[in-house]
Amino acid sequence: MIRTPLHSLLPSIRVPIVSGPMGGAAGGSLAAQVTKAGGFGFIGGGYLTPSQMSEELQVVHSILGSPPPGQRTEIGVGFLGWKLSRLDKGIPEGANFDVGSRPKAFECIDATLKGFPRAIWLAFGTTEDLVGWAKAFREREEVVNGKSRGDSWRLFVGVGSEQEARVAVEQVGADVVVAQGEWVHISSMLICAESDALGRFCLFTGIEAGGHGNGSSPPLSTLLPHIARLLPTYRPLDENTKPLLLGAGGLSSGSHVISCLALGAVGAVYGTRFLLTPESCYPEPRKQILLQAREGSTIRSMAFDEARNTLEWPQGVDGRGLRNATVADYEAGLGDSTGRQDTYARAEKQGDAERLIVWAGTGVGNMDKISPAGDVVRELEQEAIESLERVKSMSS
Repeated sequence: MIRTPLHSLLPSIRVPIVSGPMGGAAGGSLAAQVTKAGGFGFIGGGYLTPSQMSEELQVVHSILGSPPPGQRTEIGVGFLGWKLSRLDKGIPEGANFDVGSRPKAFECIDATLKGFPRAIWLAFGTTEDLVGWAKAFREREEVVNGKSRGDSWRLFVGVGSEQEARVAVEQVGADVVVAQGEWVHISSMLICAESDALGRFCLFTGIEAGGHGNGSSPPLSTLLPHIARLLPTYRPLDENTKPLLLGAGGLSSGSHVISCLALGAVGAVYGTRFLLTPESCYPEPRKQILLQAREGSTIRSMAFDEARNTLEWPQGVDGRGLRNATVADYEAGLGDSTGRQDTYARAEKQGDAERLIVWAGTGVGNMDKISPAGDVVRELEQEAIESLERVKSMSS
C-alpha cells in the first residue's frame, strides 16, 4: 500500500523500512528477519573479523536461503571508513588501497562480497578513505564474484553535512547518502519523488539517532528538504542515475515513515527500535535498561567514547546514549580520563546498570516492549498505513 522508488532499487522490500548497521547489535539474524518480513536489514560489520563476517552471512543464508545463481542476498553490510584504513598497522591513511598494502582490510572486503550482499554501507572517514574503499569494493566484486551476480550491489555512504553529501554522490559514487541531522516532529503529508529503475537514492539520518554521528548537524526536518532541493544540482559518477532520499534519526513509529515521505524521502531507517528484538545482539541487560528509558533520557556526549577509550573516531563525531553516572562523572570533571576509564572498566565487569553505556536514539521513550524483528516491521508498516489514511481523510 506504500510503494516508493526505493522498491526499484531494493527488489525484495514490501515496505520502505530499513534497519541500520548497528555495530555490536545488528548481526545476520536481525538483518535477515527484517528482510524476511518485507523490510531491508543491515549487518553492522565495522568491528567484525573476516571469519565472524562469514559466520553472520551463513546465518543470513540459513534464514533466507542461499541466493540462486546470478542473484544477490537481500541484506546489506556496513563498514567504518576510518576503521578499514587503520586495520593494517604501518600503512598510513591515504596510502595505496590495494590488496598488497592492506591485506587485513581486503580480507574483510572479500569475506563480505562472497556472501553476495545487496548493499554496502560506508560511513565515517575522510574523503580519501571513502573514495578509496568504495573503489576497492567495486574492484574486488569482479575479482571475487566475476560477473555472475548480474545486478550490482548498492552503495550507502554516511555524511554529516551538505558538502559531504555532494562528495558522496559526485566522488564516492553513492547510491545512498546517510546524512546526520536532527529529528523534530512534523506534520505528515505524502510527497513521493519520481524515479526510474536506475535511480540512486540518498539516506539522511537524524542527530537524534543513537550511536555515533556528527554533533553539529542541523535538524532532519531542515536537512531533508534542503538536500532534496540540491540533489538535482549534483553530478553523480554515473550521469545516467538520479539520487533519491531516505530519512532516519530518532524514528520510533510507523508515522515517521510518512513524515519522511512528506519531506521528499522515499523511506525510513530505524535503529534503536530494532535493538529491542530477540534477534538483536545487544546484551540483555542493556535491553532492559532501554525498556526503562523515558523521553529526554538520552544525550550526545564524548563521555561514552572516553569511558571505553574508543577515541579514534573522526573529529566532530560524538555519540548519543542514555544519560547515567558515567556521563555525570565526565560532565563534572570527576578525576581524570584514566581514572574514569578505570571506573567504567569495573562497572562493565560488574554489570553496573547505573554506569553501562547504552546507545539509544531520542525515540527510545516510545518503546516499551521486546518484539520479534518481523513483528516490528509489520507493526511499523501498519502504523504507517494508518497514518497515511488519516492524512488522506483530511484532504478535500
